[in-house]
Amino acid sequence: MPHAVAPRHRVTIALALMLAAATRAVGAQSISPPIAEYREKPSGTFTVRNESVFPLTVTLQPRGFRVTENGEVIVEPLDTTRVRLSLSTLSFRLQPRQGYTVFYDARVDSVPAWFTVWSAITGAKTAGGVNIRIELPHVVYVYQKQRLAASDVRITSVRWLRQQRQVVVDVENTSPRLGRAQELLVTAANASPVRGSPFPSFPASRRRSIVPWTAEVPPERVTVRFDGFRLESSEITVDDSPALPPPAPRDSAPTVAPRDSTTAG
Repeated sequence: MPHAVAPRHRVTIALALMLAAATRAVGAQSISPPIAEYREKPSGTFTVRNESVFPLTVTLQPRGFRVTENGEVIVEPLDTTRVRLSLSTLSFRLQPRQGYTVFYDARVDSVPAWFTVWSAITGAKTAGGVNIRIELPHVVYVYQKQRLAASDVRITSVRWLRQQRQVVVDVENTSPRLGRAQELLVTAANASPVRGSPFPSFPASRRRSIVPWTAEVPPERVTVRFDGFRLESSEITVDDSPALPPPAPRDSAPTVAPRDSTTAG
């Protein structure tokens, strides 16, 4: 039964942006779909594509993960006592300008559940001839039959950070069910609406979303839309704390993807 035993990795939004930039630089390797959602037995496919001129080697690495209140993804070893995952292959060769489809079948002891299958891609090179390793995730969510209800979640606070030009929205899920916020919308009468990114709402957890707000007028309402209902709040606290200074420049560039314990460097 395939599983990966790897140290924990921290993957932030900034890291994902750097990964996307590196991917474009070596010819836009991609995985599709990046996210799959099931309400029954998780059985599906994903396709890894190689748009570069180099032949690539792909190694699949199933992993678990959890998400912090601030949206930071922490990758962990897959709990094979709860999730038993079968893959059609563990590695394959990907020719230039071609794609390869992977089939998978999973059995979970209880729902909700979630896991990822990472595609570790090697063989790509930069224009200067430097070898690059990239890891792309296929994320799987397995939902319970009963959908998340309006009584399960609430907006606990909304803060307008005036100096930082941001709106901070805290949402709490008090139920044992998994759901997904499909849209976060910040509005005011004399300003263009601003949308935040969708996010999963994990059981018995909180999630913080930060939305840029550059309008000169204060935000007036926050709406979070789920499947079948929406939450709204006009109770917005004004926070006039000074803006934080920009981060100091780094001496060296960070890695662009999480690596397992067998990877050098």
